[in-house]
Amino acid sequence: MVELSQYFSGWRCPKCGSIEFKIQEHAFTGAGLTRLLDWQAYEYVAVICCRCGYTEFYSKEVIDGIKEGIRLLDLLTGT
Repeated sequence: MVELSQYFSGWRCPKCGSIEFKIQEHAFTGAGLTRLLDWQAYEYVAVICCRCGYTEFYSKEVIDGIKEGIRLLDLLTGT
């Protein structure tokens, strides 16, 4: 399975050009009932530049779908 660090291995900070980064996973509540019940309905991955602190958020749902496609391709190609 593709880990998040491998998924973002080519990431480069668009502000300072650094390739050093850390990854954090975050979950947020929505509005209305999810907020009232404190359900963490939305999950994101934050990629944070270690040099300047610039942060980009990515939808975990989209990343998981891409990772699933990569896993299927690996299975089909035997790699």
